[in-house]
Parts: sequence; C-alpha cells; structure tokens
Amino acid sequence: MAVWMPGSLLGRVMENSMRRVFRGAVAGRHLRSGLACAALLVSAVMPGMAQTIELSEGSLDLQRLQAQRGQWADGQQTSPSMLDRSRSTSAGDPWQNMPSNPSQYDTRDPRDPAFADGNLSQRRLSSLEQQYRQRGGQPLEQFGYDLRSDRRLAATSLLNGAVPDDYVLGIGDELVVTLRGQVNSTTSVRVDREGRVVLPNMAPVTAAGRPFGEFRDDLTAQAQAAFLQTSVFVSVGSVRSIGVLVTGEVRAPGRYTLTSFSSLIDALSQADGIQKTGSLRSVRILRGNTEIPVDLYEVLLGSRTVNDLRLQDGDQIIVPAIGDTVAVQGDVVRPGIYELKSREAGLSTVLDLAGGAQRAVGNRLDILRLDKSGRNQTIRDAASTAKILAGDILSVELPRDAIALEGAAERPGGRGLAQGKTLRDVLNEPYILSSNPYLPLAVIDTEDPVTRQRRYIPVDLQRVMDGAMNVTLRERDRVIVLSQADIRYLGSADVQAVLRGEQPPSVKLAVDRTVTSEKLAMAGAAVSLGGEDTGAQSQQTMARRDQTMSGSVGALDGHGDRDRYSPKPNWDETPEGREGNGTSRQRRLIGTYPDPQSPTGVRLVESDVECGGLQTLAALASEGLQQRYAVALRTGSRRSADTPVIDIRSCPKVFHRHPDLLPFLLEYAISIEGEVRFPGVYPVVPGAKAESVMRAVGGVTLDADSNAVEMTNVAGERASGLSLGQLNQSTLNPGDVVRVSARVAKREVGVVKVAGEVVRPGRYDIKRGERLSELLRRVDGLTPEAYPYGAVFTRVRVREAEEAGYRRAALELEQSIPSVLAAASGQEAEQARQALPFLQGLIASLKSTRAVGRVVVEVDPTILAARPELDFVLEPGDELVIPKRPSHVTVSGEVLNPSSVMFKSGMVARDYIKLAGGETGAAELSDAFVIYPNGESEPLDMGRFSDGSVPIPPGSTIVVPRDPQPFNFLSLTRTVVGLVSDLALAAASLAVISRN
Repeated sequence: MAVWMPGSLLGRVMENSMRRVFRGAVAGRHLRSGLACAALLVSAVMPGMAQTIELSEGSLDLQRLQAQRGQWADGQQTSPSMLDRSRSTSAGDPWQNMPSNPSQYDTRDPRDPAFADGNLSQRRLSSLEQQYRQRGGQPLEQFGYDLRSDRRLAATSLLNGAVPDDYVLGIGDELVVTLRGQVNSTTSVRVDREGRVVLPNMAPVTAAGRPFGEFRDDLTAQAQAAFLQTSVFVSVGSVRSIGVLVTGEVRAPGRYTLTSFSSLIDALSQADGIQKTGSLRSVRILRGNTEIPVDLYEVLLGSRTVNDLRLQDGDQIIVPAIGDTVAVQGDVVRPGIYELKSREAGLSTVLDLAGGAQRAVGNRLDILRLDKSGRNQTIRDAASTAKILAGDILSVELPRDAIALEGAAERPGGRGLAQGKTLRDVLNEPYILSSNPYLPLAVIDTEDPVTRQRRYIPVDLQRVMDGAMNVTLRERDRVIVLSQADIRYLGSADVQAVLRGEQPPSVKLAVDRTVTSEKLAMAGAAVSLGGEDTGAQSQQTMARRDQTMSGSVGALDGHGDRDRYSPKPNWDETPEGREGNGTSRQRRLIGTYPDPQSPTGVRLVESDVECGGLQTLAALASEGLQQRYAVALRTGSRRSADTPVIDIRSCPKVFHRHPDLLPFLLEYAISIEGEVRFPGVYPVVPGAKAESVMRAVGGVTLDADSNAVEMTNVAGERASGLSLGQLNQSTLNPGDVVRVSARVAKREVGVVKVAGEVVRPGRYDIKRGERLSELLRRVDGLTPEAYPYGAVFTRVRVREAEEAGYRRAALELEQSIPSVLAAASGQEAEQARQALPFLQGLIASLKSTRAVGRVVVEVDPTILAARPELDFVLEPGDELVIPKRPSHVTVSGEVLNPSSVMFKSGMVARDYIKLAGGETGAAELSDAFVIYPNGESEPLDMGRFSDGSVPIPPGSTIVVPRDPQPFNFLSLTRTVVGLVSDLALAAASLAVISRN
C-alpha cells in the first residue's frame, strides 16, 4: 500500500487533487469523493487515529450529508462552525499554508506528555543542537525559540484597558464619544474611508494618521466650542484589522489578519513561531520602501519593549536563515546556543548573553574551537578579553585544581585545592558538616592516576577529625559525606527485597505483567505505530528487552558512569527536586523478578521511582552476587509473605546521583543486632574502632546486658561474653557481626487476664516462674458464687496449635474426598453423595472456627494447696475465666430440640436427652459423649441395655452425634467423629467465655 508523504511528488499531486475535490464538495459536487479523500488524508497524516468511512446509497449518514450539501448550496446555513469562524480571520486560500517540507510536520503521537505545554520547539533537538551536544558533551537548546504570544488575542479586535495616546488612528477604528453637559449623548462612530470622524451637530474631524491623544484634544476643543459647558470623553471601542505577510523561516508562512495593536511577536506567533533554522537577530519588516531591522534578542533580554515593534497594514515580515552561532555551557545562568550579529564577539559579551557566570569569581573559562579539519581544539583558561568566533563553545567550570564536597555538609560544592589540600583541611572549616553525619565511613570519588578510571575510596572521618590519619586530595576529587538517613536506607525494605531477588515493596508499578520475548517485541511494534520512526523504536524496544533479560538494569537508568563522569561535570550540589539537565521524570526498569506463572519464569517491573543505586543493585543481585552482600541480609530482612513491611524509606538522592555507591557501601557492611538503639547494616572501613561505630548506632538500650556482647568475624570465629568496654577497645572489619544481648528479665513481657467470679478481675503482669496459685492470691481469691470446676483456661500456644490442626484437617478432608468418591460404587457411591454436603459443611466450619486453646486445669485453691503438682507456671497471654455455678445441662447434636435443660440431681444422660425431645432418626446413641464443665470429655454408655448412668454435673454438655452409617465405607470415619467432638468442645468453651 502506498503511503502519502507531504512534500513528495505523489504528495503534491494528491494535494492539488484534494484541493479541487474539496472545493467541489463544498459547492455541491463530488460529495462522496470529497469524503473519501478526507478519510485518506486522515489515515495518511494520523495513522494511529484513522477510521474507515463507508457510505452506501440510501444510508442514513449519506442522506444527512446530502441534506447538508443542499443547505450549503442554497445558502441556508446560518450557524457557521468553529472551523469556519477560524477561517474567517485569515485571508487567502486555506491550503496555501500547508508546509511543503516533510520535516515541518511533527509526526509524534499527540498523546505524548511532551505536548502538554504546547512548546514543541524544546522537545526535539535540532541539527544544530545535536552538533553542539556531540562536541561539548552536554545537551544545549537554542535560545529564544520559545517566544510566544496569545494567538487568540492577536486576532481579535476587542481591547482590554486604555489605549495609549501615541496610538495612531486609522480607517476602520471605532471610537466611543460621550458628551455630558448641554448635550448628553454617547455615540459609537468609525473612522470613515476619508479618515474623518463625523458627529451630529459638529464639523468632521480628521482622525486617520493622527495620534489618539492629539485627536482627542482636537475633538474636545471643537465640542466645547460648539456646546456650552460640555465635557467630552473619548475612548477606542475596537481597533481596525490589518493584514501582514510573514515569510521565511517560520513554521507556517502566509498572510495573516491581525489587529492594529498587534506587534511583531503576535505576527510570528500566528505563523507558529520561528523555526530553529531561522534567525532571531536579523528579522526585517518591509513597510513600503522602508526596511526596518529587528533584533529579537533585544526583546528577549529586556532592552526593548514589544510596543516598539507595532505593525501596520501591508507590512511584510521576513525571517532569514540563522546566522553564526556560539554555545555557552557549564556554570552559567542560562546555558544555551546563541546567535551572533557578526562573525566574532567578545568573551564578556557572549557571557552576558548567557546571563553571566553563577559564581562571581573563581571560574575557569575554556573555549572549544574547530580547526580547519573540523576537529575540536581546546583553548584553556581563556582571558576575559578573548574573542569568541562563530562555532565556538564557551565552557565555564571550576578551576582545574578543584575538589568538591557533597552530602551531609552545610556548605557543599566546589573548593580550590588551596583551600584544602588534605581531607582534614576541608573538615577543619567551621561548621562544615551538617547534623547527624555518619563518621565511620565516607567516600572519596577519585580518579586512578594510572587507568584514569573513577573509583571509590572509603575513609574513616572520625579518625581524620581525631588526627589519627589524613588523606591527600587530588584535583577533581569528590568527598561524599553520608548522613544517618543515608546509612539506614541500607537496611530498608526496598534494599533487603532487592538483595533477596524480590520486588521492592515501595515501587509503584507502571508495568507489572509477565511477557515473553516475542510478546515484548510485539508490544514494541505496537507502541511505535504512533511515533516518528517505527524501525528505530522497535530496535530500542528489542535492545531494552535484551538488556533486561541479561540483568543490565543499571545501563537503562541513564545515570551510569557516562553521566556520572562526563567530561564537564557539574560540581555544585543538585538543587532539591531538580532533574538533571532539565529532563523530565521517566519510568525506569527496576529489574526482573521470579514469577512462577510466567512462561519465562520472570516478570519485568518498571516504576517512576528514581533510584539509580537500587537499580544497579538489582542488576548485580540478578547476576547471582548475593553472597557478596550476605552480611547485609542479616538484619530485619527475613519476613514471611504475610508479615507487613514497616521499614519503607524513600531513596536518598545521593544514591540516585551515584548509582554505584549503594552496592559499594553494602560490600563494606557489618551487622549490628540486639539491644542497640538502631540495629541494622552499617558500612565501616577495615580496622574501624568499635567505639566510633557504636556511637553511630546510638549506643545500647537500657535492656542491654553490658557483659553479654558477641562478635563474629567473616571467618566464622566468634567471641562471646564480652563486656561493652572490651567491645569499645576492639576493631571491626567488613563482614563482622555484633550482637548485644538483652538482660535476663525477671518479668515476663506481657500480661495475663483474669475474668469472672474472682474478687479483683483484670489484667496482671507476671514475673518469670509465677504460678496459678500466686495469681489467685493476687486477685484475692474466688467469690462465693464461683464455680471452679467450670473454669476455662486458654493459652496462646495451644490456640495456635488447634487452629493449625483445624486447617490441616480441613485440607486432608478436601484432598481425601475426591479419591474416596472415585473409588466408591453402587450403594457406597449413593452414600457418598448423601454425605458430601455434610463433609463440605464440616470443612467450612474447620476453616472458619476460631480455636479456643483451652487447657484443662484445676483452679480450686484448696485442691492446689493439697496437690502442688497441679499448680502450673503461667505464660504471657494466658486467660482465666471462672463462671458462676450453673443450673443447667446443655444437650446438643442429633436431638429433636437441642437446648439447655435444668439440672436435677440424680438424673442421667438419657433423662436429659428425653427432656430435649429425644434423639432423631439420624442419631447414634452409642457414640454419645459428655463434655464436663472443666473441659474434659467422656463417652456415654447409651447402648440398648444401658441408660448412660454416668453422673452429669451442672454445666455439662451432652453431645449426640450423627449416625456414621454414610461414612462406614470411608477410612476417615473416626476422623470425622473426632472433629465433631473438637468443634463441640470449642463451642462449649466459647459459650462460657462469652457469658463471663
């Protein structure tokens, strides 16, 4: 299929054809051809938004369009569309402004966020910008091409505010004249074709070509001469329209209708601005036989006002091609590419164009100049009187013999070596460090003198400040001082998750889906449909896929070594919240993580969270280097999937500016655990003093045992039973583990709860080894109404074990039912179908029932005193509920009326069952059992020749189970009966607890 490209031979032929077809369609001819051609144009220019239009004879759409065609032909259309109204503001053929150069079309997807501000000139690098970027290594934009005005205001004749007195009136201007006095009137009158203003009862007054202030004074004098005691008020209601022609290097050359108040800037805005191939300093206005040169830099830099550039009817604006240019980069107010008025300019003049240097003194001025062969030559340390030639790049940087300080410093930034030849000299500056710096380890980012590669050197700032050591600094060194917040990020949930090969919990997923290589390639092709270069985007997508699968996550961040060690680094601290080089935030690939549901076994995760260090760490972790950071995983990292993550921190900016710093610090990490203020991962230099590190972690807590410190080195050698004094005298090395144990507490952590019939119910803390009898004495014993035989005692560990047993039993039932049903046949199959609803209900009960954790205990103080072996040790979380003496017996299960009946001495189980209506047909009396008030249970002998004569105390529960006949064929009959018994016991215990 042929694709129409504007500017090609086929495109020009189609343009001419479409002009004729569209004009004929408007006149009532070739309606269907015009619509079809419009559809073709839409599909060619906007491929991502095209739709197929089918019009058949007799269709409703065609009838509607034919009716509209009749209205157009008969002149019956009374409400012009917005498009018609916009066309009425410009003269000439609407096709004459179509660009003939394909490069003038912006073919990017209009849904791109880059279109949000409407300033497209800054969103694509011009050829000139690309050349300067290749030469200077920094992205620069051409200055001044974002100059715009409101196009809507430039095309309207309505005015806001007063008209200045120097405004020159012309034919078509509307004046509002108000008379107050002998004559009271308000008249709106236009300057006629003879340039006069004619008012009732007054002679005509010449207006055209006169300043508004002069005309107003003349009119006032004539009115006061014609009328006694009359005041005159004159204002401009609306101004005339003028036509100007804009040609040259603008995006939409042509003739435009503006107001007489419009300036040169308004006309250029109507033409969609000057292209980056156009000149801003050599614009010309042809006015009759006069040529008026205009330097738009004077407007941009504030030395000339827009009012000086007011246009007149018939003006022609010519924008020639751009002239000679220079570039200014580095530490200036306004880095960019600037146009020169001549082939050369003074260095100070060019520096003024860029707003001047950011520092008043101490700058190094280098000039990059092309030689005759087109190669860069560097003129170092240029004088302020030097000449800048066309094509030069002026670079403003710190002096070559400079160092930089960043991080936890009060005054970060560059310093000359004269200010600090050693690290101690830098640290001796007053108030140099900010609050909460981390002193055991700082980093010097330096250049290896042999390989010229950048590398990190760890240094102990505490020893430097104490005078125990010093480091000589070299030019271009960068001292990075870390804060306590930076260090605590090493033990954060994000870092720990990446080290385990998991997804960071704080990442906001932009893309969280499983894709194969083929799907990713297809996704890249689909995305590129709305872009400028399908092939290029597809290649980028495939390259990104390849890098992702190989684990090269750091390379995709855009903040790798190339940016970090660019030829012209920015030595100043990056402002808060500012993006480097003015770039917008972009989604970045965080990494690949295991996904069992994926065909490839991995999942790609992207996010708008910017942390170059986390991305570099993810790349290293994906390459199987977790052993390198084994010590960093020792603290706070082993959490189950159900445990909420609480240590979520934002990524410090230092790890984003230096992506390799986070993995470097983790290599030097030690683990400090136990009773310290801030346990976690802390990097240290080899041989670091433990005392300095312990101060950095905040010291020990009040619960710390000062004689129970344990140290383990990287070789596995362990020293136990150390005192804090011995620890402070020792040294630490990367890979060591320090644990400060807690004192053996005499008091348990937690409380026990006593409720019901005790004198002083409530929550009580307990000491280690405290027994039940001691607790009963603390609550002042039992009340007279207490029923100790029915006490309910629960324990957390027992409850957890019971709940695990319930879940396990439910799972076993679910897994055994299908196999048993499959093996059943005949009568057994029918029995299985009958039993299935009951089993499903039992499984649901097991999953939903909350375990009680009841333990059968003796709480009668008299018995405990006589039998001390029953007096057990309490644990935190224990609960004791002592009910009142009950007067009923509960009957449940397969009886006609499950209920509680009054206790009567001498009655046996069969008597209570009769009071509950007797057993049902599905009951199995031989399996009936009783649950005593203390939680014990016993089977009842309810056979054919027995009445179940077991004594039934008050508060007991008699359970009549279901006949297990449907389950006789099952191997799990005993399991089912046992589970029913357990659930009944739990229900009875909960009933006692709820009543008390």
